[in-house]
Amino acid sequence: MTNQLTGSGAEALAETLARLSKKPGVEATLVLETSSGTIIQNSGSFSAFRSTSRSNNTSVATEDSSTAANTESQGIEELASMVWGFVKSAGGLVQGLDVEDEIKLLRLRTKKHELVIVPDPKYILVVVHETPPA
Repeated sequence: MTNQLTGSGAEALAETLARLSKKPGVEATLVLETSSGTIIQNSGSFSAFRSTSRSNNTSVATEDSSTAANTESQGIEELASMVWGFVKSAGGLVQGLDVEDEIKLLRLRTKKHELVIVPDPKYILVVVHETPPA
């Protein structure tokens, strides 16, 4: 993956992602470009985000490493696309309520995962946590 950040910005981002990745329950992190949704950097495992239809269509035979990497990459791209759409939709809602307001944090909790999304004018930070049993 190409890193679209330069200089100290890239170092600060790498340090922040490394620190977040060490927190208990953090499964993955993702950084997107706000304007286009392009993936800038990611870490952790995104295999849990494969769509049901794709995981049901995979054969029982052992996958080779290139197929597994391709599936992981597709899972990351799908998640990035969905998160970017979610942020844009939520931003539209906020602008509809008050044009002078802006999103600071989005939190989405499901049975399996919790996504904490922090939008910024340039970047969108996504942290995926495992959801503890109730």
